[in-house]
Amino acid sequence: MLTEEHLNSLAGWAASGAEASASVLRETHTEDSGLEVRDIRVTTLSDLPDQAPYFEGECVAGVASRFEGGLCASALLAMDPEDALAWVRSKPGVADPLAAFVRLGETVQSGIVIEIGAGLGLDMRTKNSELREESVPLILFGTHAPSDTAVVVVSLLLASGDEVLPVHVYLMIEPKLLGTALAA
Repeated sequence: MLTEEHLNSLAGWAASGAEASASVLRETHTEDSGLEVRDIRVTTLSDLPDQAPYFEGECVAGVASRFEGGLCASALLAMDPEDALAWVRSKPGVADPLAAFVRLGETVQSGIVIEIGAGLGLDMRTKNSELREESVPLILFGTHAPSDTAVVVVSLLLASGDEVLPVHVYLMIEPKLLGTALAA
């Protein structure tokens, strides 16, 4: 099981990753982009509906990605579809909003996962990001990951223009791999 020290480490790495992602967003999307970590929780896939925040019963705008490197993981950035559209449109002249949302979502996920990986001494990189539009549980359970898979949930506030939008990033990691990496 994860200790309080492990959770604090994960939270610190997630905050560093959000800061790194915000910096990239300011350069590539809008100058007033910002991310703030509001909460981090660790649960299992089977306990997700009872233990983690998500947009209940709603179809979300999601970016699902796979990460490879020393710690194989899957990630989902999820937000309300209206908020996702507002985020993309905060930069005028975006030609393809769906492609822009996938790129922006991957940017946020990558910053967080790369920093968590670095904190664990692992080199992580993104692979195969795609748009998903279902409820969070359906997307995560649709990966066919075992029910004991660790899910690190990073709840963020995204500043974009005059808007402050809630975002959740779900990182699914095999618990044995996470435990081994944290113990190292």
